[in-house]
Amino acid sequence: MRTAYLRIALANIAVLVSGVLGLAHAGTSEVITIKPYGQDDQRYRYAQILLEMSLEKAGQTARVRQMDTELSRDRLLPELIDGEIIHVVAEAPKPGWEENLLTIRIPIRKGIQGHRLFLINKQDQPAISQVETLEDLRAFPTGSGTQWSTRRVMEDAGFQVVTAPEYKTLFDMLKLQRFTTFGRGLNEIFQEQQVFSKTNPNLVIEETLCLFIPLPTYFFVSPKHPELAQQIEAGLRQMISDGSFDKHFLDFHGNDIALAKLESRKIFSIANPNLSPLTPLDDKSLWLDPRNLSGKGSDSDS
Repeated sequence: MRTAYLRIALANIAVLVSGVLGLAHAGTSEVITIKPYGQDDQRYRYAQILLEMSLEKAGQTARVRQMDTELSRDRLLPELIDGEIIHVVAEAPKPGWEENLLTIRIPIRKGIQGHRLFLINKQDQPAISQVETLEDLRAFPTGSGTQWSTRRVMEDAGFQVVTAPEYKTLFDMLKLQRFTTFGRGLNEIFQEQQVFSKTNPNLVIEETLCLFIPLPTYFFVSPKHPELAQQIEAGLRQMISDGSFDKHFLDFHGNDIALAKLESRKIFSIANPNLSPLTPLDDKSLWLDPRNLSGKGSDSDS
């Protein structure tokens, strides 16, 4: 009996020490996330600030730092599994990610990244304005990053996809007319057009179309840092509850949603085979349908 009590006491001490060490680590650790792909890449600013806010809401003092070197998309997964040089990233789901990483299934951009507008050279607008069906749109070669999750989506939907491994290279290729359309998220395209039109005066946002892909962006956390995943999710849930999540979202994206004028565009829809059955598509509170902000509906072609 005495031995049994001793074992229980030692087990309780082990749990207590483990908990204290975990809290100490959580309270003082440095959280490392991805580095943007060049100085013109502003895509990760929203997510980094949201990450900092979520940790603060969870009562943590961890400092969020961008890693010192760039990682290709294919290197991200093994490095996240290892959890040494990078701890968390905000990305769209890709094969192998949800199975091997801790996935916080809160779409941090409410799905608006899946509303794809197109960057084009302005001389191509008259031809694209003639598009009436999804099949018409497929006739135009389109650009994508080699390792982007949307590459597979577009290829599976029958598009001719021209790829490049580097983010900035794709804008150069569009300028050289290696492809005709370059689909960008509603949250990305306006800032990118401003930046890259400085070197390509013909770069414009196509006026008539939108391609919709169900596309969440999640925080993916290394399995070596489960306490970090718990803290981020707790902070995000608190932000959703107190309204600060929506405020941050609209501060960053409200103007883009208005500029997109989706109610006046032809909207085509394609499936996303990268999504798992655990995607919270039925929880409407986590998503935004910008098409309905004006109270008007849109036709779609699936």
